[in-house]
Amino acid sequence: MNHLPRLIVFSGAGLSAESGLPTFRGDQGLWEGVPIAKVCHIETWRENFDAVHEFYDARRIAEARAEPNAGHRTIAEWQKRWPGRVVILTQNIDRLLERAGCTDIVKLHGDIRRMRCVACETEWEIGGVAYDQSGCPQCRSTRDVKPAVIFFGEAAPRYTFLQQVAQFLRPQDTAIVVGTSGVVLPADRLFAHTPAHSILVNLQPGVDMDEGAFTERHYGPATRQLPALTALLRQRLG
Repeated sequence: MNHLPRLIVFSGAGLSAESGLPTFRGDQGLWEGVPIAKVCHIETWRENFDAVHEFYDARRIAEARAEPNAGHRTIAEWQKRWPGRVVILTQNIDRLLERAGCTDIVKLHGDIRRMRCVACETEWEIGGVAYDQSGCPQCRSTRDVKPAVIFFGEAAPRYTFLQQVAQFLRPQDTAIVVGTSGVVLPADRLFAHTPAHSILVNLQPGVDMDEGAFTERHYGPATRQLPALTALLRQRLG
């Protein structure tokens, strides 16, 4: 099936915003009013240990209460319609794509429902609840446990796969970039400057990407714009 057209979906926080989850970057580098450098940097998280866990506990509980929206469900429908030909790459740390029915999601920045011990590299599931600070189940360390989320300054192992996907895009492939400003990852350089038919879906135009490089640009809520692309994808993917 390697010769068949593929669909690449690259999503950011804007996809989950309509489910009530805040986008990562707000004005002045704040996320929910908290400086990002305080709660999401590998060099400062230990000195802000309690604040980090309090912050992610609140995000985890909010994520568990949120429901997938029509954008998430549309992506799941695409994956079911073209099995084995849809690659889902997300910067989001929530589980809304999974709960909408998506599978084999490449989570570039980790998973808020998991914890990780930086001392022994053990990861485990915590679910949609607050962390009870019981420590690592493997080495029993308590001060080395952080959310299994990629912090700024931390290695992101799945970036290698992301770059490989972008590198081997072909004219028959379609790449949809949805709900991202391009600040954390340069979605324009990854997907718009390739042979693929590239489509940008954002709430409104931004200034941090070369948006004119995309083959198509659609501005408005992802819950409306993504379902509207299904007819085009049927033409391109068959």
